[in-house]
Amino acid sequence: MAPVFRVFRLAELPAVELPRGRGVRKPIVDAGCGATALDVHLNVLDAREPGGRYHRHTNSDNVYIVRRGVGRLVVEGRIREIREDDVVYIPAGTRHSLANDGEEPLELFEIYAPAGDAFDFVTDDPGEGE
Repeated sequence: MAPVFRVFRLAELPAVELPRGRGVRKPIVDAGCGATALDVHLNVLDAREPGGRYHRHTNSDNVYIVRRGVGRLVVEGRIREIREDDVVYIPAGTRHSLANDGEEPLELFEIYAPAGDAFDFVTDDPGEGE
């Protein structure tokens, strides 16, 4: 599919269940609209969800833009709280994980670049996924 100009309405995007009952992801810009170098999606993590796997992306930078809520981000072993209006840049190769330990949903836009074939998800245990 060739990329074409689009305007997306968040309320109209389909939600895809995240692994392990963490919440949902709403794909926005990805291969589905023809994008090959960029992935943008909205994650809505449920309150007290089990948290994501500690991982890294070999070639892809990662950005979180927190829309609502509070989360616990672990980056290279250090814990940091992120909250509404925070913008987080995670360079390629940096180990990280995110959890919502709070009582309210955590909503954040997540951006990967490059995406597509360049994107990977590497954990210490090769059998684990996100």
